[in-house]
Amino acid sequence: MRSKTDKADVFLFYWKVYAPDGFLPVAEHEFARALGRKFRFDWAWTQYRIGVEVDGGAWLPNGGRHAGDGDREKLNIAASLRWLVFRFSPAMLKNKPAECVDMVMKAIKDSM
Repeated sequence: MRSKTDKADVFLFYWKVYAPDGFLPVAEHEFARALGRKFRFDWAWTQYRIGVEVDGGAWLPNGGRHAGDGDREKLNIAASLRWLVFRFSPAMLKNKPAECVDMVMKAIKDSM
């Protein structure tokens, strides 16, 4: 379960600010259950197969939680299931939040 201070929640805050009429995403969506996998996106618009991942810890010497082969496998499986996945760092959300939201909104509009 996510905490109130989770970096992924920052995306939802900016989503509500810059896309107030946009569809709200589903939190922690398991997208590969049919394959017996428990991979999750931080945020997902399931009807459009669009996911958002907010990477944390990229500054760590080992690259953080999103730097290993498990994350690569997750993104490859998502691609094989025809999911479009956006990855944002906390710095991207802090420095250019409107651009991050606009990218996702454009993808949603293109999927309609």
